[in-house]
Amino acid sequence: MASEDSIQPDVHAAGRPRPFTRARARPVTVWLLFLILFVQGVATAFTALGSFFGSESAVLDAVGAAVMLVVYLLAAVALVLLGFGLFQGAPAARTPAMVIELLLVIVAVSYLVQGVLVVGLLLMLPAAAALVLGYVGPTQGWLEAGRRSHRG
Repeated sequence: MASEDSIQPDVHAAGRPRPFTRARARPVTVWLLFLILFVQGVATAFTALGSFFGSESAVLDAVGAAVMLVVYLLAAVALVLLGFGLFQGAPAARTPAMVIELLLVIVAVSYLVQGVLVVGLLLMLPAAAALVLGYVGPTQGWLEAGRRSHRG
């Protein structure tokens, strides 16, 4: 029971709804796309940190290794943030996410050509699934409905 001059907010008062309380139901394709991007981002971060701190091979000097670590960590953060963006219904997050996925497919093909099948498939399968999930009907319709509801 908050009065007009009270500094304590009334959490039950009518006001602007928060984004998560008025969230639209997400199709399964959006959930899967989010999970793929999130897992790829987390796996990239852990792999980069593990190779930086656990590797003794001196292919790069210390500065080069640090720069590569930063690049991998930025890519990991981008994947996670783009996944959350798509999960929240931001259609603008789809294009950069799909560009990263396409780059992952290209990297996976190079591993497959070299005969490193396990690594190539671990990169290829989720990236290809994300590319498909980003443009299937339910995902496109859900993102477009969110765009229309924010415009008018």
